[in-house]
Amino acid sequence: MGDNILEMDVVTADGSEITVSESSNPDLYWAMRGAGQNFGIVTKFRYKIFEYPNGQDIFHATYHFTEDQLEILFEHLNKLLNNGTLPRDVNAYVVLRSKPSISPRVSRIQDHAITKATSNLKSREQASPYTQTILSLNPISISNATFPYKDVSHRSFQASIGDPICAAGISTKTRFPVGLKIYNVSTNRKIYNLFEDMITTSPALATSFVQFEAFPMQANAAAANKYGRQARQLFVEGASPMRLNAYSNYANGDETLEEIYGYEPWRLEKLRRLKRKWDPEGRFCFFNPITGY
Repeated sequence: MGDNILEMDVVTADGSEITVSESSNPDLYWAMRGAGQNFGIVTKFRYKIFEYPNGQDIFHATYHFTEDQLEILFEHLNKLLNNGTLPRDVNAYVVLRSKPSISPRVSRIQDHAITKATSNLKSREQASPYTQTILSLNPISISNATFPYKDVSHRSFQASIGDPICAAGISTKTRFPVGLKIYNVSTNRKIYNLFEDMITTSPALATSFVQFEAFPMQANAAAANKYGRQARQLFVEGASPMRLNAYSNYANGDETLEEIYGYEPWRLEKLRRLKRKWDPEGRFCFFNPITGY
């Protein structure tokens, strides 16, 4: 999304109003489109928009699998992901979670569900090359729908205005992101086993997801952080190269700056230089701030 920002009106730390674009303050433009954050307050922006084809509708399909299908599902997904080159019109994601509607015996490992969904395809026909392979894996339930593109956030992810995850007061701090190009299938089995142990040992976390956690934090933060760090480390140990790459918007806060902003030395050097110029007193430092400048 940041790639489509054309221009921003920004209030800097000293109260100045500046224009940030490819031709005006280009270094700051590079930083604020996604390389870094905490550089100023955006009061207005110009954004490149596109007409969505096919009447602005998309096809979305959801498939439920049981845990004994984990390995074959992720092997299929690795073929689809193709070392980080997922087809541009496909959005594929997996959620590991407890699914009482599949079985009431939610404390048993075989009763937890793996949910796999593909979305952002223009039509059922266009989706067919991807969905047919998934169907051959014999999911235990299937649901699909075609709906307007504007509804994708709510219909696909339940992450739109009005959904519980966007409610006031909901904390999204307990996240442990890891950037991967392919899935290590044996690692994902370890992650599943850790998830099973977590929700069995700490029932208050039973509504958690492996990739996104949503539960009251007051009494359960310690347990959530314990299992989140263990899961993150398992993912890192199963990755190649074996190092953490954390998406800044999901970062938990205990990662190093290199793990969030990139390991190339020039990246942090450039971001720190920009902080020295535009925010020398560190007034903008709310979330995963760049330090050491």
